[in-house]
Amino acid sequence: MGGGKGRRVSGRRRGLSLILLHRGGILNRAEVFAEFERLGAEEILSIEGPEASYDIEPLSLRFPRIRFILLHSPADPGRRIDIGMRESSGDLAAVLWSDLSVPADTFSGPLVERLRKNRLLCAAPWFIGRKGEVLPALQAPAFDKKRLKVLSIVPTKEESPTLFPQDSCGIYDREKYFLLGGYDPGIENPYWQKMDFGFRAHLWGEKILCLRDFRLSPGDSVTAEDLTPDAGYRAFFLKNLAVRFTGDRGVLPLGRFASFYFRCGCGLLTAVREFRRVRSWVEKNGYRFRMDSSSVTELWEDPE
Repeated sequence: MGGGKGRRVSGRRRGLSLILLHRGGILNRAEVFAEFERLGAEEILSIEGPEASYDIEPLSLRFPRIRFILLHSPADPGRRIDIGMRESSGDLAAVLWSDLSVPADTFSGPLVERLRKNRLLCAAPWFIGRKGEVLPALQAPAFDKKRLKVLSIVPTKEESPTLFPQDSCGIYDREKYFLLGGYDPGIENPYWQKMDFGFRAHLWGEKILCLRDFRLSPGDSVTAEDLTPDAGYRAFFLKNLAVRFTGDRGVLPLGRFASFYFRCGCGLLTAVREFRRVRSWVEKNGYRFRMDSSSVTELWEDPE
């Protein structure tokens, strides 16, 4: 609904689209949209949940540059981002949550042109607290006795690699995003969705960097993430950690099935079905791999 002025950028190859995600209760949505409009993005896409919102029609008249994408059913963040990416028209797309505080000059400075020149998959932000302190937003993976753990640490360098963008917030190169395959819609848990996206990006030779010039302040709606090793974890494990790099391609050896089955917590038939599905996916994308998971973690052996 809406977006009459925003659609004028349709078909343009250069331009920055803003994909706005919502969470928590926001009392004054008009004020929120006014704040994001001042950022100067060529178009704004507001991804709305399936619950009927009585204020969308008047808001669409008040903010003609904003296009409201109305979902028919609940969707995890990755699905919402994928929808926004498909609907947007810019070569770059910024993904932000509606409860964030964003400096007015974020998209008007040299940052955007720098990203176009360097063709980075995703520029992740620094997060700044209420007292001006830099918050832990850099995700650094490591293996401890063959068990993967991810540490959230405070970035200090101008550019620092991160496994995935905090809260999925970032400025994405849309072409690279689609070539990577975006967030996996088959993984519903947002945490394992981000883990899969980030590991796949690095396994395939892409970069996700925390940039000092890109700063956001978090809102009050952030909740603890669910790290339960569910079906999403099983897909993440097979697509990323279980893949072996042979020197020119990635493979999922049959020999990895036993270790997967004993740790997956599901029945034999489910394990066989999931293993076959992911093994077929790995075979199809084998030559996209540039390294294996142990090589990925080496990037963060001395992250700062």
